[in-house]
Amino acid sequence: MSRRMRQAWVVGVTVIRIPLAAAAAGLLATADVGAPAAWVAVALLLAVEVSDLTDGMLARRWGVTSRFGELLDPYCDSIARLATYAGLAAAAISPWWLLLVLAVRDVSVAYVRILCILSGRQVAARATGKLKAVIQGGAAIMLAGTLALAPLADWTHVAALRFVLVALVATVTLASLVDYFLAAIRKTTVAKDE
Repeated sequence: MSRRMRQAWVVGVTVIRIPLAAAAAGLLATADVGAPAAWVAVALLLAVEVSDLTDGMLARRWGVTSRFGELLDPYCDSIARLATYAGLAAAAISPWWLLLVLAVRDVSVAYVRILCILSGRQVAARATGKLKAVIQGGAAIMLAGTLALAPLADWTHVAALRFVLVALVATVTLASLVDYFLAAIRKTTVAKDE
């Protein structure tokens, strides 16, 4: 396979997250509790996470890593997560304010990175950003799973699980935002001292 074809495959694996998440969101917003559509939404969200795990590994294995890919990946992650959590909120599985927390974090971190680059600095991906991705993705699958499995579970347990997952996502997302801001401030302070 040519280099160009390998690059196209990696980009495809990255970009596919957006329509998969949008389809899952649409299903979540309209699915009845325990309906097959809820199970399909869970499967689509699993595919989103497999895509997120696979694209970087493929790019490295095939020797097609690029700056474009480094920028495309977090963009697709953000759009996919926002679509997913919009679907969860539309289904009353998670609160709408959580979607705002995700959006504020992603937009803020993007601007922090842009400002650092414009000032000749770079804020690399942070461990909290990776943790945030794992928690948001895993929680989205579990939250969607509560729609699929709700007929089999005690509602009290489902509500408690949803509360814990929402609190965890919000906490880790905000911690990641603070971490990126502090990293940017340290970069700026170090640059001024030099």
